Amino acid sequence: YRSVLLRLGVAAASFSAVRSARIVLLPLWGLSIGLDAQSIAIVIGVSGAIDFALFYVSGQVMDRFGRMWCALPSLLIQATGFIALSLTHDLDTAAIWYALLACFIAVGNGFASGILMTLGSDVAPQRNPAPFLGSWRTLTDAGGALAPLVLSSIAAVTVLAVPTALAGAIGLAGALGIWTQLPRFIHDPERRKRRGRRESSARTESSEGAERTGGAHG
Repeated sequence: YRSVLLRLGVAAASFSAVRSARIVLLPLWGLSIGLDAQSIAIVIGVSGAIDFALFYVSGQVMDRFGRMWCALPSLLIQATGFIALSLTHDLDTAAIWYALLACFIAVGNGFASGILMTLGSDVAPQRNPAPFLGSWRTLTDAGGALAPLVLSSIAAVTVLAVPTALAGAIGLAGALGIWTQLPRFIHDPERRKRRGRRESSARTESSEGAERTGGAHG
């Protein structure tokens, strides 16, 4: 299962990195544009509530339409939000853009709630899943742990817009990875249904053929 970890696992790690970037960059951005702690807390609180409100929607979409329909839009929304945020620092309406884009990024994050654990369970071997899931969790957690360290180090030597845009670039790279690698290992529900119907039809035809052959021999 090394191939799964190197392909889909790395894309999932970028997902975790973007999520961690949101936690680090949004409060720093609020301070950078001159907001007080109370205003930042309100923005973060509202965005967190939006994130939480999408848990059920995320599960329904994943089960009904497939993992791709959650993972790809989520990364694209978050990446777009970070890139757009990096362009608003010196605007007169920077505070308004900050609040709007923080909520926009929260929509993207909440739309794929539980996606990393779900993907891991989907591709884990059935006979002995524990070693694989341990490796999967280590890989995805590494993405989430390294992102704040890298982004904060960049912020220390340059303007905050640079790591913010970089977080968006990581999200776009992760979206490309999900788009290209997820279908290799996970089939969407409709494809599974079609395959199940074909297999059922093939079994029925085989059974009918066997009955006809048996009747002819009889």
